[in-house]
Amino acid sequence: MLSAISRSETVAFVIPYFDDGLVWRRNCLRQTVSSLERQTDPAWCAYLVDDASPAPDTAEFLADLTSSLSGSVTVLRAPHNAGAGQARNLGIEAAHRNGQTLLAYLDADDLAHPDRVAAVRALFAADPELDFAYSNIEFIDQHGAPWEPEGLLPGLRMLDEQQRLPKLRGRERWMEQARERDNIAIPSAMNLRTALALRVPFSAVPFCEDVATLFRYLGSGAKIDHIPDIPTGYRVPREGGSASRKQSGGVDAFNRMRCTNERAGLEEAIATAVRRGAVDERTGREVLCRYLIRIGRTVSADGSPELGRSQLRQAHELDPETFAEHATPAEYADASAAAVTR
Repeated sequence: MLSAISRSETVAFVIPYFDDGLVWRRNCLRQTVSSLERQTDPAWCAYLVDDASPAPDTAEFLADLTSSLSGSVTVLRAPHNAGAGQARNLGIEAAHRNGQTLLAYLDADDLAHPDRVAAVRALFAADPELDFAYSNIEFIDQHGAPWEPEGLLPGLRMLDEQQRLPKLRGRERWMEQARERDNIAIPSAMNLRTALALRVPFSAVPFCEDVATLFRYLGSGAKIDHIPDIPTGYRVPREGGSASRKQSGGVDAFNRMRCTNERAGLEEAIATAVRRGAVDERTGREVLCRYLIRIGRTVSADGSPELGRSQLRQAHELDPETFAEHATPAEYADASAAAVTR
């Protein structure tokens, strides 16, 4: 049993898990928990949250899986299937009840770098004001083999390319993320104080809850930093692309939910920042317009051109001046023509 002092210094991994009985999915989870066993710093525990899985023997599988682990792993079960975000909320609440003040998210098919716990503990100990820290990711396939960048789907390749941009550090960096970056971190590369996760829980949406929540984290005034040299292994199967795109009903359905859910998170972040006095409403509108331009281009490149055009047209309607400044001539002509015909 961890002492009160060691609990506050322990990194609590929160792992949502949905089990449909597929052997591949269970093998991935075995590899995920094995990546915790390989941590160079043993000061970790984990909350493995079963998202009301339909497989009849899930409880037995998880009990058997965790019985031989050297670290402390608590298995929780959601009362009903509500998605990864809500499952994470259950793990966050359990970590808080048990006195853990540092969290590390890890999805059930991804791999934690062996030095992740050590690096997270060191960075947060060195900066008491730090709220959130993220790492890079490395794309791996269903067998754990690395991807070549040119083989990735366009949206994932964009994420890989954007990892080479200057890292986001400090406060109010949500504006830069919204305007210029598709995303800075998948959930499995996010680390944060439990207090922030409690204050800003995941919303009850099934996809892209990570980006929406990240907007809300940073829009609340949280301080962000980057942790080098501990990339998370992000699993993307060779067949079918990312699991989220497949589960949502395909690329177009995924991108539609992406636009809806991310925008909702950003609008909440803007409203919070305005209330705090960090930005005025005019700046908030400019950030949202720039986001709509960026996401329009992103989903167009990712296989949803009509959806992309609709986002650009919404940007034009929201803030014509900002849109004119940042749109290409072709984008401006299309949006202007659409406005005339409305």
